[in-house]
Amino acid sequence: MILYSYNCLECGEFEAFSTLANRHEDKPCPYCGEFGIFVQSPVRFTLEGITGHFPTAYDRFTQIHEKEAKREPTVDYSNL
Repeated sequence: MILYSYNCLECGEFEAFSTLANRHEDKPCPYCGEFGIFVQSPVRFTLEGITGHFPTAYDRFTQIHEKEAKREPTVDYSNL
């Protein structure tokens, strides 16, 4: 069950729980009992304190391999 927004013509907007498949079905208003229609609302979230760079697995991979590429190869020539 997910919380969705619905709009009642009499009382205004209200929220009701519904399944993902049934979210578009009209739901009864908890105040007047009239059916409200599903309201498509934008996702509400904010990212706080982020500098704009999101480290990913690719960043960690390149950092590890850059360090390995800069290292001098150690080749043992004594047994040739």
